[in-house]
Amino acid sequence: MTALLPAFAGYGDPVDGYPNWAERELHLYTNAARVDPEAHEESYQAGGCSFYQHFSDDEQTPKDPVYWQFDLNDAARYHSDDMHANDWFSHDSSDGTSFQQRMANFYPKSGSVGENIAYGYPDQWAVNFEGWMCSTDGHRANIMSGMWNELGTGVVSNYYTQDFGGGTPETGLNIRMGVHTPQMPRDGSEDITFYADYAGEALSGIFVVLDGEPYPLEVVWGTDERGVFAVEIELAFEDDGAYCGQYYFWYEDADGEGTFPEEGSYLLGAACDEDWVAEQIGAGGFTSGDGSSSRGSDLMGDIRLVGCSATGVAGAAWLLPLVGLARRRRSL
Repeated sequence: MTALLPAFAGYGDPVDGYPNWAERELHLYTNAARVDPEAHEESYQAGGCSFYQHFSDDEQTPKDPVYWQFDLNDAARYHSDDMHANDWFSHDSSDGTSFQQRMANFYPKSGSVGENIAYGYPDQWAVNFEGWMCSTDGHRANIMSGMWNELGTGVVSNYYTQDFGGGTPETGLNIRMGVHTPQMPRDGSEDITFYADYAGEALSGIFVVLDGEPYPLEVVWGTDERGVFAVEIELAFEDDGAYCGQYYFWYEDADGEGTFPEEGSYLLGAACDEDWVAEQIGAGGFTSGDGSSSRGSDLMGDIRLVGCSATGVAGAAWLLPLVGLARRRRSL
């Protein structure tokens, strides 16, 4: 098991398909929970819990969004793929490699690591807000922990992994993650929502630049100093209903200007070429050209969660496991 080495690229720029769209969406929703945990009560209720009744004081306290980190993304994708390919569900790998050793192989920069895994949820929103954020087995504590600075997510079919790390981020950008949703336009017409998180001071503007046109974002969760911003845009389609566009996020604040991704752009639309489909969709489970999901309903009957908390020292990874396996079933 060898961690992939990233090529030279700016922060957030895809490298060999890392991060893919589904992983960016899950990362963004993780940060949405961190910056404004109170705002998602309706989803918590759908998952069987309540912010006001079940969250600890620390879990009710907003935290900074965490940065994307390539090695953690690599580790999380690897583990989700392993579970999916081998009908496996555990923090340890199917070949017997322990969680501690797997994380040390991928993420040597910090001995402080944590992981959440889940199976069977229909999408990234549900697994994050109805699943992990409503679990009593340490998942919510992981998401809301102030000790984490970095995150990598892995999405393969309906297997999900969050790998958190305490290392020092390699960038000073104040946007940590951005994404559009839904993944692809459908039915020849659709509004797309663009999301970007932000943490900084004296924000004077934050935009998504779509095909060269800037659209201002407004805060939807959290505050101007620490929040998630969004805008909904109606896409312009060709006569044949096809669409392919490119976008990036731009902000200006007391630290100056910044863009996410740092060097390039993200693409969206079913009319984008095969290279983009391979790079952006990656192992996210979305394979058809029209943007529909390859996840079958037969994969969604059993929902399982495993969470762990972690502590550590430099140079080693020590796992403090919480209660083992939580199972839920969901009607389709």
